[in-house]
Amino acid sequence: MNSPLSRFAQAWLPPALVRSLRRAFTPPVFTGDFPTWEAARAAATGYEAPAILEKAVAATRAVRDGRAAYERDTVLFATPEWHAPLLGALLRRAAAGNGNLDVIDFGGALGSTWWQHRRWLEGLPRLRWTVVEQAHFVAAGRAEFETGPLRFQPTLDAAAPDARNSTLLLSSVLPYLENPHALLADAARRGFGAIIIDRTGFVAGGRDRLTLQRVPPSIYPASYPCWFFDRPRLLQPLLPAYRVTAEWPTFDVADIAAEFRGLLLERTSP
Repeated sequence: MNSPLSRFAQAWLPPALVRSLRRAFTPPVFTGDFPTWEAARAAATGYEAPAILEKAVAATRAVRDGRAAYERDTVLFATPEWHAPLLGALLRRAAAGNGNLDVIDFGGALGSTWWQHRRWLEGLPRLRWTVVEQAHFVAAGRAEFETGPLRFQPTLDAAAPDARNSTLLLSSVLPYLENPHALLADAARRGFGAIIIDRTGFVAGGRDRLTLQRVPPSIYPASYPCWFFDRPRLLQPLLPAYRVTAEWPTFDVADIAAEFRGLLLERTSP
């Protein structure tokens, strides 16, 4: 739908009809129900596409240099904002650590979450924010964006040799991993003090669903496999060593029957 037509529809047509027209004129973002990661990967371009890193570097430079307030998925925002439930979970962990906060941001790009929330975290007595990413993101991060508490590492071993006093942040990353359940099992074995799962899609029906996600061309041309999870199965590797102490809806949406949630899980046993 072009812009004038869209404005007319929103002003004069019933909301249900507007949604139907939008679906008719907008290509679906999430499609398919693939049997294996290999099948979904064969249909996708993947995160290795050079355009993704190039766009991420340009967006992060804009934030670092004060030309944008923050970025999310390489999209720039002019007004400072915070994701209140996530910030609350981080500050809760800082309070539990007497003002100390050590975040391991797995799959955190070039520090998107840190850059967005740094104004509300920089006053903590001790703050360390380590992004674990693919090698080409780590190289770019180290070359241009390491500042204050922000650091980049290629593995969890390098980022968190002793995880007991660290908080593992998994923000919109589990859906894009080949073996997300194995990562959670590994996180439980390492004994992180807390695990935050944010911006993650859940579906009903008793099983995970593997889709293909197409990025809008206005952001960058790419597509990649994307999981929507059965909640009990996703959390099973963390139980009973962790319990959910906070939960919230997130701002993400999908054009399939799914709900995006955030969860704070805190360790209950050594």
